[in-house]
Amino acid sequence: FELCQDMSISLQRYPPAEVLSGKSQMYEYDPAGIASVLSKLTLDGVRVWHQAKVLAGRCVEKDTSYGSPMLRSPLEDSWRQKWAAVSSVGDGSGDAAAAYCASLGLHLPKPNPFIPEDLSLRPLLADPPKLPSPLSGLAPPVGCLFHRQDDLLKQPKAFASFLLYTPFLCQDVESYVKTELFCRCVEESLTEYAYDAEMAGVSYSCSVGSTCVNLQISGFNDKLGVLLDAVTEKITSMHAVPQGVYDIVADAYADEVSNAAFHSPPYAQCSMRFTELTSKGGLFPSYKRHAAFKSMSRERLDGVVDSMFHSSGCHIEGLVLGNILPEEAKELAQRLVRGLGVTKALEVLPERAEAMLPDGATVWKLDGTDEEEPNHAVVMRVQFPYCVEADMLARLVSKVLGSKFFDILRTQQQLGYIVQSFSRCTMKFVYLLSVVQTEFPLDYVRGRIEAFFDEHYRFVEETLAEDEFDSCRAGLLSELQTKHKTLHEEAGHYFGSIVDRTYDFERRGRGIQYVEKEATLARLKQFVTEQARQAPKIYVQVHKTNAKEDKPLPDGAVIPADSDGIRLWTTHADVVQSFAASASWLPVPSEVGAAAAAPRY
Repeated sequence: FELCQDMSISLQRYPPAEVLSGKSQMYEYDPAGIASVLSKLTLDGVRVWHQAKVLAGRCVEKDTSYGSPMLRSPLEDSWRQKWAAVSSVGDGSGDAAAAYCASLGLHLPKPNPFIPEDLSLRPLLADPPKLPSPLSGLAPPVGCLFHRQDDLLKQPKAFASFLLYTPFLCQDVESYVKTELFCRCVEESLTEYAYDAEMAGVSYSCSVGSTCVNLQISGFNDKLGVLLDAVTEKITSMHAVPQGVYDIVADAYADEVSNAAFHSPPYAQCSMRFTELTSKGGLFPSYKRHAAFKSMSRERLDGVVDSMFHSSGCHIEGLVLGNILPEEAKELAQRLVRGLGVTKALEVLPERAEAMLPDGATVWKLDGTDEEEPNHAVVMRVQFPYCVEADMLARLVSKVLGSKFFDILRTQQQLGYIVQSFSRCTMKFVYLLSVVQTEFPLDYVRGRIEAFFDEHYRFVEETLAEDEFDSCRAGLLSELQTKHKTLHEEAGHYFGSIVDRTYDFERRGRGIQYVEKEATLARLKQFVTEQARQAPKIYVQVHKTNAKEDKPLPDGAVIPADSDGIRLWTTHADVVQSFAASASWLPVPSEVGAAAAAPRY
């Protein structure tokens, strides 16, 4: 709503090319302009706004918008004289002015330690790298650090993210919950810096990822090291979490994990069950975290910081982007190690892996966890081993069929309000996903999904016109070629390759090249016939436990019989356990030196 309103106003004020940015976009960093504005902040130009009920009798004018009582008047000379006198009290120094103010019972806030003083842009190489490069000269526990100096945004800002791998995090669900709670307690304790950080244009976060803690800092680069020191000092000081901090965090965590475990919408439950089934290492489902949290207390977090970073060892990998030189990036990593006091490096990282689905089609039927929920849900996933070609072709299939899926199943057949089809990548696989949350019987809806893809795979193979394909291909290419507008966006292009430990930052570029030069209608048809139709797929169906009756089937509609050879699962824990034992698992590299074999750009 606000964007629409802003654009409407911008249409009246700016040329078409400037409508989206409006008055907000600064294309060039202008220190002289900033200094000019600051120079006008003098006593001569000050205005005072005073709003109080006791002034009603003096407000003899009316404002032109609402007719509210008001008064505009010049400042009293005595005020200006008193203010001017303070600026030159004593010897005119800042200390003399502060002492005088203190005698009046006034004082300034403590200096903000994060306010940048150096806003200069670092010199760029003549031909700066277009992708992050690994930095040399690092010592364990820092395994790798990737750096790219910004040459697009040209702002005095930087972004740094560090993954701290620790075996403690993933040894069991209790340790995982302890780590989650500890990281949230750290963030809660850091609220003492929140105002200063916001005013100084910097930010921080400490969160739990898969087998690692993710520590991020960003903003004006000049004081990021000071911010990092403050964060690590807070982390290492919390050998015993204050009771008040724990109570705040535990109260919010209890609600969050309970809602996730027992009140998530059905389509989200489908995804959570699938993740539990096909992921190994460092992730625990919400119902297990909820059970583990019941036995937690403040005292059980005592010494967690030592367990995370000291006794079990630690391995650090990072990404640093922006207005920052390689040596400065390495200094950030060294400050992190010094601040946390990490001395013990890991020899191997905790295990992570993703599972291949069994051949053919599988239907996994599960009961929902929210007794008040009136909807079912079904999520279909078609699985392909990851490669750039499969990723791009799956995206093209989604471009061609996604809107048709919504139009037919949502608008025409009215199966539910949440209806969508799209593609997604994980560390090892590409998926075509279709989601329907519905009040109709689940097997009927699954039949509608199957019928849609049978008909529309045939549409792609036999009817899809070249101009429609070209339009979809152009749309995908435009998305891939869109340049980042912030350092966070740029980090999003690369960070997945660090998390999956392939360090393949050229993946996006190869995708663009493939869509530009190799993606053809003939190849898309071949992909649908030889891969999409043959790939393993799974339907995760979450059935409501609410006693409300399903919607009746449309006139003449029937629930189709399952095709021959379809695999049916009807339990939860037993299926997860037996599948884990029999599935083929594709591991994420666990060698600490995996980055040494990474591509160089």
